[in-house]
Amino acid sequence: MRAESGSAHPRAFLRAAGRVGAASLAVTATAATTVTAAAVAGTAEVAEVAGTTGVTGVVEAAGIAGIAAVADAAGDPVARPAPTVSPAPTTAFRPSDARLASPAGLVAGVAHPDVWWTLGAGGGKARLFALGADGRTRAVYTLSGVTGRAPDALTIVKGASGGAGLFLGDLSRGRKGSLTLYRVAEPATLADGTLPAKPYKVGYPDGGHDAATLLAEPREGRMYIITEAASAAAVYALPGALGPQVNGLTRLRTLPFGVRGGGFAPDGRVVLRTTADVRVLAGIRDKITQVIRTAAQTGTEVFGVAADGRRALMADRGSRPVFRAVPLPAPAKRAASRAGGADAPPAGQEEKAPVSFPAKSGPPGGLLGTGALVGLGLLGVLGAVFYLVGRRRSG
Repeated sequence: MRAESGSAHPRAFLRAAGRVGAASLAVTATAATTVTAAAVAGTAEVAEVAGTTGVTGVVEAAGIAGIAAVADAAGDPVARPAPTVSPAPTTAFRPSDARLASPAGLVAGVAHPDVWWTLGAGGGKARLFALGADGRTRAVYTLSGVTGRAPDALTIVKGASGGAGLFLGDLSRGRKGSLTLYRVAEPATLADGTLPAKPYKVGYPDGGHDAATLLAEPREGRMYIITEAASAAAVYALPGALGPQVNGLTRLRTLPFGVRGGGFAPDGRVVLRTTADVRVLAGIRDKITQVIRTAAQTGTEVFGVAADGRRALMADRGSRPVFRAVPLPAPAKRAASRAGGADAPPAGQEEKAPVSFPAKSGPPGGLLGTGALVGLGLLGVLGAVFYLVGRRRSG
């Protein structure tokens, strides 16, 4: 009997070791913090089965517990919020100014929250239009210093002193790997005039990209560019402060859908327009919390979020298009975006700066460093296993 059990034991042990290997592969795919959680959970599970299943059962339990802990920490990546149907878009206004033949870019004002800023071109010069809630032109500014093609993207950044700056540019120039953004100060008073534009060079880290969405986080003031793609849009973050040199973009994440336009709500939510719906993210690094299926569809080459965050305006490009308003739902609970949110920081930790580390870099320390941590974690689990078994046998 003793010889028979001795021959079966190594085979069972090897089978269990294979299961542990599978657990280590699952752990390697997660961040180093997840490894710690898996090791702790595995040790707890092992303690319960140590006296009843022997070494083979203990090792098997360690592997299964590790996988379960990893799954709990990583969350369910497939879970998505159910789409909500918003009322049919209502007509907000149609610009009455014949000079605004083809608007581009749309953002609500900071000094003038009841004003929509948009871009237009006339006579070969870039122009900035201030539109009221009724679509009437409140002021028109010629932008001096803007060269090349007419800008097609616009956002606004609130400064530390309270003033705001409008950033604009032709994002399609990014196909060559770099482009120029221009900053103009938001006028304190609305009156026709000329605004000087200050240029800033911006460069992609991984080659050229076409883009059409420029947006800025209202609390931090950090700007982002979202590339234009049919099925997967990449999000790039600009540096917190722009300088005279080429300002390198940092690739932050890839969205599994195409983006036609977008903007931030005042509370930090990101509202993105696709070809089929409007999607709301709790933050630039968070998952989708709300999907709004509108009853009427529009090409929405122009898209902006109202200053109060309660609605979004959209319009097609073209001669004096109709601007339509879509109500935005109330913010979902923060926990909804954190549940299974691999893009979110662990519970109990404050959110870091949006580009504290590039998404491409993976877990801290790289694959080799993470593998080392995995190995140490598994050795710790197995050490605890054999210690418990040894104590039970000696007793």
